[in-house]
Amino acid sequence: MGCYQIKIGIVIPARLESERLPRKALKIFSGLPMIEHVWRRAQLTDPVIETVIATDSEEIKKVCENFGAKCYITSKEHPNGLSRVSEISSILNWDFYIVLQADEILIDPKYLDQLYKEIEVNSKQQFFNLITDLNNKSELTDKNTVKCVLRDDRTIINIFRKSGLVSSEETQLKIIKKICGIFAISKNCLSIVSGAQPQKIEISESIEQMKIIELGINILAVNTKLNYPSVNTPEEALLVERILGMDPRQKQILEMIN
Repeated sequence: MGCYQIKIGIVIPARLESERLPRKALKIFSGLPMIEHVWRRAQLTDPVIETVIATDSEEIKKVCENFGAKCYITSKEHPNGLSRVSEISSILNWDFYIVLQADEILIDPKYLDQLYKEIEVNSKQQFFNLITDLNNKSELTDKNTVKCVLRDDRTIINIFRKSGLVSSEETQLKIIKKICGIFAISKNCLSIVSGAQPQKIEISESIEQMKIIELGINILAVNTKLNYPSVNTPEEALLVERILGMDPRQKQILEMIN
């Protein structure tokens, strides 16, 4: 009898009316809406992983179907992307769901490959999150940069928006990591999380992964080398446009998806 092959897929949750940058999922970068950039990068994984989009917007759905994506309409009442993924999980019935936020326009496909391989090797782990180093001291107090600290076994102790450590900034830059907007959750863990009430820190800090920690479930950090910004504000949108035009690796990926 052959070995069971675990089923891993990618879900891109996307809503139209984001608070800090309304309609950002459809904002045009280098001739394509942001949601298309993210989807096309997911198509560059090796092997290509099944990818779907979960959205509350018929407008987003129409745009996505025009470029060939499979798209599901979900409720407008979801508090975060993980909740939106939970709604369609019964349809997909995968073993693991890689949740790729729609504002991670600069995601390098090789990091999705890295996450995929980590799941295959550690399939008993329930939750995985990509992390990376901070770029500069200003990120320690930037509430738009979600951060974490790790145990020696790569599990995450805590997730926060502003550092509360009293050590020097130089020391903090060595031990604090940036939480990327790409994580993976098992089918079993998703069932537990979706059935649980919202947690205190999850709500107060608006960090969806904190629900996992507050429920006593370990998050395994998967370290990536480069710290590319996501798009949450108009300023970050401008920064991303510059990176797309100047960064050699990003220019290479753009050529691959166009």
